[in-house]
Amino acid sequence: MELPYCLLLLLLPTSFAFAPTRSFITRRATTELFSAGGPPKYEKIDGLLRVETVGEGSVMLHIEVAEDEELEYLPGHVLALEIEDKAGESKEAGDNEGWARGPYTVSRATETSLDVMIKVVGKRSNLFASSPVGTPVRFGGKFHVPILDGIKKDDVKRALFISTGVGVGPCIGAIELALKDRTFPSIELYPSYRTLEESVYGDHLDSLAKANPDKFKWKPIITSLSGRISSSEEALQVTDISPKLGIEDTHYHLIGNAQLVGEWVEGLKKAGVPDERVTIEKYFNGKAPLDSKAVDNVASFVASSCK
Repeated sequence: MELPYCLLLLLLPTSFAFAPTRSFITRRATTELFSAGGPPKYEKIDGLLRVETVGEGSVMLHIEVAEDEELEYLPGHVLALEIEDKAGESKEAGDNEGWARGPYTVSRATETSLDVMIKVVGKRSNLFASSPVGTPVRFGGKFHVPILDGIKKDDVKRALFISTGVGVGPCIGAIELALKDRTFPSIELYPSYRTLEESVYGDHLDSLAKANPDKFKWKPIITSLSGRISSSEEALQVTDISPKLGIEDTHYHLIGNAQLVGEWVEGLKKAGVPDERVTIEKYFNGKAPLDSKAVDNVASFVASSCK
């Protein structure tokens, strides 16, 4: 997922290797990175790019390491990703030797590759999305707690992922890893998209659910048809399960539109969900006011559905 460029300027100027503890990410936007000022300095790793269209307006950036480098990234880590801007159209290229750059969230990773899902909405994202196979890129730095590290798996019975747009990318990568862990609790994923055409990896998620019927289930929310997931208590029924769980038995990971994330955070807090059961990541729409009705819907539904 692509983060606003202004957030890149908030990264620590001396290192990109900071990894906070679990308690650092509860009830706070994990894209809020702090610095004394100026762009971050980090060791740059060369990679080669391949672009896959995964939904209307969304692409997955597949990056293979182009040198002898062993990576240590996990879904939810944030890194700086760069691409040469020969036309000089991106505002940050002038301060970075002609390379456009921005902070992005890792969707998947191996020792030699990275996947990053982005929405194609601006000059930099279009530059990535239109690049031919083998285009050189550079990346570096490592911020934020990986998604699974923020979940105290031994203390909960369910992990519930709620995302908007390409925020589903890191969720999918985290879920793929969690399903390999027999000790991880049951998982539910509810990604929201404006239209059905914007949805991504539906067949893949269906196959994961079929292969893990007692461990994983998911359902896409198409907001142009049914409204936002928090628009009514009826819409929230999609997340209900039986038997009912206690208020502390579910971990909520919320990622994407800041308005939706904020409404869920406030609603969960109002329902009595402990801080350590909520991790979040906000990317855009940060100035949008919270819908008090949506907050109440979340609070009422969660409180009433817990024993």
